[in-house]
Amino acid sequence: MSGIFATCNRNGQPIIEAKLDGVLSELSRWQPDNKGVWCNGSAALAHAMLWNTPESKLERLPDTLGQLVITMDARLDNRQELADLLAMKANPLSQVTDSSLILAAYERWGEDCPKYLLGDFAFVIWDRSKEKIFCARDHLGIKQIYYHLTDKLFVCSNDLKTLEQHPDIPGDICDEAVANYFVHSELRHPTLTFFKRITKLEPAHSLSVTAGKIRTKRYWRPKDAPRVKFEDAETYAEKLRELLDLAVEARLRSDYPITSHLSGGLDSSTIAVLASRKLRDRGERLLAFNWLHEPTEEDDPDHYEWANSRAIAEKEGIMHSYVSLSAEDIFRFLRTDSIADGDSARFWYEYQIHTAAQEIGSRTLLSGWGGDELATYYGEAYYSDLLCQGRIFTLLKEVGQIAAKQKGNSARRLAGNLYHLVLLPLTPRSLYQFMPRNQCPGKPSFPFVNKDFLPLVIREAKKEAVLTMQPQPTIRRHMLANLKNGHIQSRVESWHAAALKNRLEYSYPLLDKRIVEFILGVPGQYFVDDYRTRYLFRQAAKGLMPDSILWNNSKREKNRVDRLLTLMYNACQMEAYTEKLNNRASRYVNKKKLLEVLENEKAHSSKKEIIENSIAMATAFSVMSSFDN
Repeated sequence: MSGIFATCNRNGQPIIEAKLDGVLSELSRWQPDNKGVWCNGSAALAHAMLWNTPESKLERLPDTLGQLVITMDARLDNRQELADLLAMKANPLSQVTDSSLILAAYERWGEDCPKYLLGDFAFVIWDRSKEKIFCARDHLGIKQIYYHLTDKLFVCSNDLKTLEQHPDIPGDICDEAVANYFVHSELRHPTLTFFKRITKLEPAHSLSVTAGKIRTKRYWRPKDAPRVKFEDAETYAEKLRELLDLAVEARLRSDYPITSHLSGGLDSSTIAVLASRKLRDRGERLLAFNWLHEPTEEDDPDHYEWANSRAIAEKEGIMHSYVSLSAEDIFRFLRTDSIADGDSARFWYEYQIHTAAQEIGSRTLLSGWGGDELATYYGEAYYSDLLCQGRIFTLLKEVGQIAAKQKGNSARRLAGNLYHLVLLPLTPRSLYQFMPRNQCPGKPSFPFVNKDFLPLVIREAKKEAVLTMQPQPTIRRHMLANLKNGHIQSRVESWHAAALKNRLEYSYPLLDKRIVEFILGVPGQYFVDDYRTRYLFRQAAKGLMPDSILWNNSKREKNRVDRLLTLMYNACQMEAYTEKLNNRASRYVNKKKLLEVLENEKAHSSKKEIIENSIAMATAFSVMSSFDN
């Protein structure tokens, strides 16, 4: 989570250091453990260090190697492999920093060096001999790089607030990004930020900039993941378990207490238990957080939303904590935190977790995020995948068994299931939207968007519907679509920005490149067995939690979601009366309509309907508070 910054004048003019004072101050606003600046001629690099791994305490960044200068935010997981490839024999590996490994890799392989790195990284190298800036972002985009580029100037950082302070970067708002935010209640776009002049480098991409040339290059493609061929499901599960162990172990390389999510679901429970057992072996204890509030007299403490995480924590000796969240908390976040600064996902519970983790000195928060879309995949494309594999008998047998459990004419049930589960996913995108009962959304409705801005929002919604609503024909293609649709990236980038002030960084074992490539290579039939979804992962997680949780686990979180929507509605009510005093973002938000809905419950059939609109309301208020005219 270290802060990085780099700039170069592409016209060769020397950097005026005084112009960077505000930028460098913003880069270190969260009180880093160390900081440094390198400035020479037409380029400058800066760094704000968060110590976490043992090796990070040896870093003195920006660092140099011959004509190369680097600033970076990185945790490399293949340090021994790199050292062997680079023949780095002079020092014990424990005394070799990640920046030294990256510089040596660049010196050896040039712009191809990211291909050889494993872990979470974002780095910038200034090559003085070629007067070239080279930037790279890790395979899954866990670390960020944002940049501003003109004919004369290049500026980049992993922190949007730092770039906002640069005197030569205009602060014009990107309307397309705001429209995207209204559609998703988070910014899901591979390159856009909320600023017209600031672009995001995509995951698995590098960027090189010289006086006369700009080149963006993709160095890794998930679709190129090789097919995996083992003899049986047990062998696939054993391999996945091995990779899970490696991914968790790599993310425990910290000199500070480790914290984790523990909702009681498959993803977070597996990660938390593996981490807890490894920490216990070295005499440490894991603190884990459930997103729910502590059960009250009105709640059922034996309901699985509370009971699962509690049972796992008690069995494994994990310190277990609930999250206390109020409408006043959400109101405060709405008023003070800007989505323009990078946190567009607004996951309200996480803010309280950040504070609690910081209080015990933690600098690593483990999360199971990304599992549902990949490693713990539900198998939505399972039946059409069977057809693509030529397994016709199995397909007809299983779809027939589904039809037998449904009411009505058996032939009609069978035909209906074949249509929805097999035919629709195989329909070309150009025809899918015209197919009957294809589950495409109807005319999108955005009641709180200003009528002049509404056409752009509707165009964005229709574009997204065509791109994302069609089921994919195979499990592999569905997973690739999950990686591409922006939801994983939005959460990762938002949590990075939100946790910065608490000196905390997220780690996602289920988004480890090794696991992602393996899962993409597994044949589709291993994700579902006897109607049990997430089958491969459940097999791999045997022994990590009680079987009653492992095999009956569900992602339905009605208590948490209903309470959260109620709190959001109450927070929006509080927001409404203060917003009457302001004139904010009228270009984007129909404030009059928003206040009418909040103040006049007669406009709706029930308060439940208003609560169901709370996400749209909070989205509108986020825009209003972030883009003040």
